[in-house]
Amino acid sequence: MAQQQAETQTAADDVPTSEPIVVTGSRIARDTFRTATPVTVVSAESIQDQAAINVADALNDLPSFRPQATPATTAIFIGNAGANLADLRGLGAQRSLVLVNGRRFVPGTVAGSGNSPGFTVDLNMIPTALVARSEVVTGGASAAYGSDAVAGVINLILDNEFEGVRGSAQYGISDEGDNEQFFVSGAYGANFADGRGHFILGGEYADSNGVGDCYTREWCAEEYGPVANPIPQVNGLARQIFLPNVRPSTASYNGLFNSGPFAGNEILPDGTLIPHDYGTYYGPPIFQSGGSIDPTHGFYVEFPLVSAVERYNLLARASFEVSDSFIPFVEASFAHIEGRTTGAQSRNLGLSPTDIGIAADNAFLPDNLRQQLVDAGVASVRFGRIANDLGHSKGSVERDAYRIATGAEGNFGNGFSWDLYYQYGKTDYSQVGLNTRKNREYFWAIDAVDEGAFLNGTPNGNIVCRQVALGNPDAAGCAPLNLFGENNFSPAAKAYTYGTVMQETELSRQVIAANVSGDLFELPGGPLGFALGAEYRVEDAEGTTDPDSAANNFYTSPGSGITGPAVRVKEAYLELAAPLLSGVSGAELLEINGAARVTDYSTSGTEITWKVGGTWEPVNGVRFRVTRSRDIRAPNFFELYNPSVASFQFLVDPQDPSGASSLTSVRLSGNPGLNPERANTLTAGVVLSPVQGLNLAVDYYNIDLDDVISTLGGQTILNRCASGAVELCDLVTRSNTGALVALNNTLLNLNQLKTKGVDIEASYSLPVGNGDLTLRALGTYVFDLITVDQAGEVDRAGQNGSPVSQESGVPDFTGRMFAEYETEKWEIGLEAEYISGGLYNATQIGPDQDGYDPTLPNSVSDNSIDDYWYFDARVAFRPLTDRPEVEIFARVDNLFDKDPPNQFPSSYGVTNPILYDVVGRMYRMGVRFEY
Repeated sequence: MAQQQAETQTAADDVPTSEPIVVTGSRIARDTFRTATPVTVVSAESIQDQAAINVADALNDLPSFRPQATPATTAIFIGNAGANLADLRGLGAQRSLVLVNGRRFVPGTVAGSGNSPGFTVDLNMIPTALVARSEVVTGGASAAYGSDAVAGVINLILDNEFEGVRGSAQYGISDEGDNEQFFVSGAYGANFADGRGHFILGGEYADSNGVGDCYTREWCAEEYGPVANPIPQVNGLARQIFLPNVRPSTASYNGLFNSGPFAGNEILPDGTLIPHDYGTYYGPPIFQSGGSIDPTHGFYVEFPLVSAVERYNLLARASFEVSDSFIPFVEASFAHIEGRTTGAQSRNLGLSPTDIGIAADNAFLPDNLRQQLVDAGVASVRFGRIANDLGHSKGSVERDAYRIATGAEGNFGNGFSWDLYYQYGKTDYSQVGLNTRKNREYFWAIDAVDEGAFLNGTPNGNIVCRQVALGNPDAAGCAPLNLFGENNFSPAAKAYTYGTVMQETELSRQVIAANVSGDLFELPGGPLGFALGAEYRVEDAEGTTDPDSAANNFYTSPGSGITGPAVRVKEAYLELAAPLLSGVSGAELLEINGAARVTDYSTSGTEITWKVGGTWEPVNGVRFRVTRSRDIRAPNFFELYNPSVASFQFLVDPQDPSGASSLTSVRLSGNPGLNPERANTLTAGVVLSPVQGLNLAVDYYNIDLDDVISTLGGQTILNRCASGAVELCDLVTRSNTGALVALNNTLLNLNQLKTKGVDIEASYSLPVGNGDLTLRALGTYVFDLITVDQAGEVDRAGQNGSPVSQESGVPDFTGRMFAEYETEKWEIGLEAEYISGGLYNATQIGPDQDGYDPTLPNSVSDNSIDDYWYFDARVAFRPLTDRPEVEIFARVDNLFDKDPPNQFPSSYGVTNPILYDVVGRMYRMGVRFEY
């Protein structure tokens, strides 16, 4: 609270260096100036200044993070709804290792859900009230911590020695009156047994109501989207054009015929036909601009811009000093998280007979239309329908996470220390998807006939499902469904064709570990430090799902069962730190360090990781550091054993000369044949402190990751297959005529993922009047974020968009600046965030780029996103500064209510919520106390 540094700093500036401590990235106790690996510290005060109700909210403000999985990116994906994950360097949350007090935390996510990978830590589970600081190592650290630490490590350090009582309560609401937030937290700490024992307890409750659909924001209600142009050689326009007021061109809320004698006509609820108004439309599917009688875009309506999340958590810890050599402890935590969102409604675009095909004898067709089909000799017609009247899927996900850790630590004497612990954690994951369409029953119910006419040629007025008339026993209970015009279906048909998704999964992780560290003997620069240890882990997941999900019978967000042998890991490591010189001319400090780890996986065998690094301080105030490491990430349980799950994506088939998009079945699945990812990492930098109060750190990073575990995405598989990656063509299923039918988007060990860039941190503080002025800036330049396979490479550095069914890139530069003035009673802060301009899609080309030609297959009308500035402001007043301390605070985010770019469609709507704010101006206010 009062008079404490509040913002993000390098570890060397944030943590006192009067005595050695263990800093993330190393297991050896050293003062922070001797660390060779860059460590960024987010203090508890920084989390408070952000008015963050989640640790992830504060971490995601760092330029080195890409908030790929947050409540703002849930969209129509029900799985893991509301999760908050940490994604360093844009390499994926599965490559960022999350620790609590240096120990792996319990995983909380399942696979197959948008941008939330399975078996990762949800930061919702950790109470902010007990977090003393978060240490972020933005580089490989596998030699110190094992698998997953490829992009870096996020180590949440708890305030184990806290004494007293602290608490906070705050309320937040957007300028639009939504995104309402309620948050309370508290912590208690006390000694007992004459100070030999210590106990802490902390917890919090947060309720975020989220933001409604696209039509709650004017910028989104402009309904920008892609309109295909198959004739660029005729009209001179790009093949894909972004236009406002977009609607499907092959489907409508009432229903639209796409073939046969009444193609291009919509059918109204009373059975009459009206010509469909195609507005601005250049050719075959699937979107148009303007026209249409539908009041909203069926792909943008209902699903929230920010999903609702309610959660609470508790953590307790007790320790007792039996002696200096034996201090046992026990720690336990519980967290409950519930996320809610709205999934997709039934969307049939009438693009092929395998979509909705209306037979000529369909009993719900008006007599005059049925006769036209008979007269024309047409057996069936294609029919497009956006079933808003049948409703959207309503999803909720509940997760209960339990964890207990017990162990002991102590000193052997002569500078040697040890620790030993056992930890067990599990997460009970429950997913429910109400009102979800069942594919088989839906198509059976649509195919309705007059029973008498079908059986003996004499109509009897009894409308039944064709499969019932055929005597199919599996179709027993089928209730015919009338899709001709909105709200013409019967309750029985709705009940038959829609069901509830159910998934129950238990994730567990057990760890037993032992470590020893100390100083071996004196070198010219100080004692030779060492650390060695061993760890054994067991990671498992078991889950069940409903029969329809197991049969891939649900249209969207199906459940997924999972089983398989537990993943067992045995590890041992050794680390050394050798100070060669100190306090001599040309070397105030010269130290080298190294570590090696041997890991044996039950699934993939033995791996060796290592690191070597050094620091050199030629004079006071100038420090150079460098680290080279070999890092790994082994496939997790879901990547190995997740069963095949079907979804649908809009894909453009390169073999289709029209260039039109089509809705294609895409199956996602695990792969037990996966191998570990292997990374070579280099970091090198300099830390300057030329004058008192001024600090500057510049660090270069280069991560080269081989055998990447990832899905390519449906569109990439098609494009790469067409470009010559023959091995990917095996994942594409086509009909006898060559038409695209389905894709298997299985996990693969891809060739490479490479990223490099520079992190910059600067701070300056000085006394001004009765207080202190602090200026601070953080920035990340990303030179490369390259995915490489046998057909070529795609560099997503500078890609600010998140194209549909593809990952978001990262801007070339992201910066965040802070200015703070603090007195004993007052604190005022102004923050600015800068996002450099970039491309919408690195695989497309627009008019502003060299080589643009509208006839190119990847031409787009606009591929450039402007640079962006956001501003935040905060103020705090302390009516009481002695214990008890009381602080009243207020904060405004997005001070000038800046709208996001809204002409660049993504899987989340018209913008990229990973980079840009979709809420608008947001107010938070509250009170904190401590005594």
